[in-house]
Amino acid sequence: MKNLLSIILFLAVAPVTVADNHGTIENRPVETWMCSFNEGQTMADLDEWYVAFNEHAETMQNNSFNSFVWVPTFVSDLKAADVALTFSFPTLTEMGTTMDEFFGSEGGAELFQQYQEVLDCAGREVWTVTQKRAAE
Repeated sequence: MKNLLSIILFLAVAPVTVADNHGTIENRPVETWMCSFNEGQTMADLDEWYVAFNEHAETMQNNSFNSFVWVPTFVSDLKAADVALTFSFPTLTEMGTTMDEFFGSEGGAELFQQYQEVLDCAGREVWTVTQKRAAE
């Protein structure tokens, strides 16, 4: 499980560096949710949720974060989770501000309720990531 999370965190942050044309990333907080689909829910339901989530995120003042969905393909325990969702933020302060805005808004609360209808998340963690190598 730790290896899976480490790989997820690395892969979640590495594309951000290339996409943003920045140098190395230091101390970037990445929140991970290890989740399984609730009875009758599928990836299509999660994709539908992300459409609504992204629409809501565009209306938020604090929306400078990235999110990735990871599906285990080759991991030590394929039953540990159906998916891992990651959310990376520029700083811990921005993470807190964004979370306050999301969870404190009516739209965010509704979206989180829908999220819980789709997924059962057994694990939630925040890791601080520092990039040690950048591909050229």
